[in-house]
Amino acid sequence: MTKILFIDDGIEFDSEIFRNKPLGGAEVAFVSLVEELANLGYEVVVRNNCTKEGFIKNVLWKKLNAQIYEEKFDVVVINRGDKFLNFRRDCKKRIFWIHNPASYLLKYRYLSKLFLNKAKIVFSSQYHKRTYPWWAPSKERIVIPYGVDNSLFINKKKRSCPRPDAIFTSNAMRGLEWLLELWVTKIHPNVKDGKLHLYTGSATYGKYGQKHLKTINRIIKKAESFRNKGVILKSPVTRSKLFQKIKNSRVFLYKGSNDETFCMSAAESQVLKTPGIVKNYGSLSERIIHNKTGYICNNDKEFCLNTIKLLNDNNLWMKMHKNLLITNNHHTWSEVAKKWTKIID
Repeated sequence: MTKILFIDDGIEFDSEIFRNKPLGGAEVAFVSLVEELANLGYEVVVRNNCTKEGFIKNVLWKKLNAQIYEEKFDVVVINRGDKFLNFRRDCKKRIFWIHNPASYLLKYRYLSKLFLNKAKIVFSSQYHKRTYPWWAPSKERIVIPYGVDNSLFINKKKRSCPRPDAIFTSNAMRGLEWLLELWVTKIHPNVKDGKLHLYTGSATYGKYGQKHLKTINRIIKKAESFRNKGVILKSPVTRSKLFQKIKNSRVFLYKGSNDETFCMSAAESQVLKTPGIVKNYGSLSERIIHNKTGYICNNDKEFCLNTIKLLNDNNLWMKMHKNLLITNNHHTWSEVAKKWTKIID
């Protein structure tokens, strides 16, 4: 049996936290992948800053400590950071899985290790791959998109047109302040009974969220001040509850960012058959099909006009909803894990 060692030196998370608390997209991706690889018969060990050690869903979770140097394995997957890029230099099957735009790798501490320890680098979109310059070191560059929770693909029933409720489910620092301004001044005045539901906060992003707590709280306070403009602020909820909220929404709204290398929230809303309206940033054009499953907007005016149109026009919403029912633009984690087997074996 092939043994895969995953190493992550980032925020605190594990399979139990994944099921009971909100998590960011990269952490959701990590847990989903390791569990699916275990389902395929691999022996999977994770060394990270977990709170609970032991077997969870056939994956062995262990604290990241000095005992890692005693681990025996066939394949190592280093997640995000540089600290272990030169770990066990004799290992021939070395994979580096990154989640942010690759410009952060263009530092000596990364480049020096990657030059000396060539690794297959896994990107999550074509846009993501383009952020890593041609001259930078790698053994191979592979695009394997994130998957979406397997359970979301089950329900393919057409639903009736929901009330004009929009939803935002991402990092408050990624365009929420911008969205609030457009909602209050341009969108809400043109949508009778329109509501903007916000599921966001610092809790989802661990130490990152704490680091930017002051900025996030300022944005949250601003959102709270717009209650009389149809803005409804909610704390982050578990993933199963969030899925139901997205499913009950009329449209997913998000500005996006060039830091967005996959955008799990956009993918999940699409699989849940909720049309999305976004700006043309990062990988979002790979998540939403323009004029078919939502809108990719080039400016604020387009964003506002398309949002107003989709919130008001029942026939247009139903047309896009039906398109989503027959469009398969995303993959389950089971399918994604099989793509990973091609670079593991």
